[in-house]
Amino acid sequence: MAGIVTLLYGCILLLLLWFWRSRKFPVLSSKENQNVFATIIIPVRNESKNIIRLIRSIHEGEKDKQGFEIIVVDDHSEDDTKAVVKLLQSEYENLNYVELSANHLGKKAGITWGARLAKGDLIVCTDGDSEVASGWLDTHKHAFASGTKLAFGPVKLFNLNGSRWIDMLNQELAALVGVGAATLQMGKPTMINGCNYSFSKDAFEEVNGFTGNEEIASGDDEFLLRKIHKTYPNQIKFLKSEKALVTSEPPKNLSEFINQRRRWASKWRFHQDGFSMIAPLFIFCIYSIWGWLLIDACSTMNPLGFFVLSAKFGIDYLFINSVSRIQNSKVSLFSFILLQIIYPFYVVFFGLASNFGKYRWRDRIHKI
Repeated sequence: MAGIVTLLYGCILLLLLWFWRSRKFPVLSSKENQNVFATIIIPVRNESKNIIRLIRSIHEGEKDKQGFEIIVVDDHSEDDTKAVVKLLQSEYENLNYVELSANHLGKKAGITWGARLAKGDLIVCTDGDSEVASGWLDTHKHAFASGTKLAFGPVKLFNLNGSRWIDMLNQELAALVGVGAATLQMGKPTMINGCNYSFSKDAFEEVNGFTGNEEIASGDDEFLLRKIHKTYPNQIKFLKSEKALVTSEPPKNLSEFINQRRRWASKWRFHQDGFSMIAPLFIFCIYSIWGWLLIDACSTMNPLGFFVLSAKFGIDYLFINSVSRIQNSKVSLFSFILLQIIYPFYVVFFGLASNFGKYRWRDRIHKI
C-alpha cells in the first residue's frame, strides 16, 4: 500500500516539478510599467518594530518614486505603530496612514478599506513584518501591464543566524510556493501567500472582494485567488523571479508557530470547489501512511520500508531544491532529512488540530 501511494505521489510531484520548470521568468519592461500607478496596501496590527524596515525596502527598491502610493491600514494597534508611521510620513510623501473604525476588524477589512481609498488601478498587498526585494513592485507592475488580474510571488523567512529550525520552515515554504505556482500552471490554483500578491482594483470590485468569507480570520489571499480565477481563468500569474521575493519574520516561538499553522490549515473546510477540499484530505491520508511506514521501518529494520521512504525523500529533494533557488537559498541536507522525518507527524497533527478549538493571531483569539 505504501509503495503504491509513494508511486502515485512521485508521479504527481514530478508533474508539478515539470510545470514549475516550464514557467519562464517574466521579461521586465520599464517602459510599460511607467504607465502603471500602484497602491501598496499594508494592513498592520502591532507592527511598530517592523514597519520601518518594510517601508524603506519598498522605497529603496523602486526607481520610480512617483509611480506608487503606500496606504498603511491600522487594525486597532495597541503599540506605537501609529506614531512610527506618522514619523515616517515626514520622510516619505506618498505614505498614507488610516485606521479601521471600531466595528471593522481584521486583515480583510483592512485590505477592503485600503482598496476603497486607493488611487491606483493596481493593488499590491504585503505584511508589516516583511521586507521586499529590489524590483519587487516593478514585477507586479509588469504583470498588471500585460493584462494580469492577479499576481503572486515567492516568499521566505528571515534566517540571519542560520537556524536549523527556520531552515526547515523555509524548505516547507519553498515546497508550498512551488506547488502554488505549478498548480496554477495546471489550471487548478491552490495557494498563494498573503504577504506577496497583487490584483486589479476593477477585478476585486467585480468579484465583490472578500464577500462571502469575511468572518473567516485568514484566507484573504486564497479565497480571492479562487474568485478571480473563476472569472478570469487565464489572467493570473506567478512571478517566478528573485526580484519578486518577499522575506518575512518567522514565528517567534513554538506557541506562535502552532497557532499560525492551525490558522493556515483551518481554511480548507471553507473552500467551495471540490479540488481544494479533496487535496488536503489526500495529503492527510498519504502522510498518515508514511508516518506509519516510518515507525514500522525503524522498529523492524524493514529494508523495503526504507527503500520506499528513500524514494519519497529523493523526489521531495528534487522539487524543494529546484524551488529554493528562487529564494536565494541552498537546501541543507541535514535539515532536509530532519524535516522529512518530522513532516508526516506534523501533517497529521495539524490536520486534526485544525478542525476544533481556537488559535491566537494578531493578539486576538479566533474560534476554528
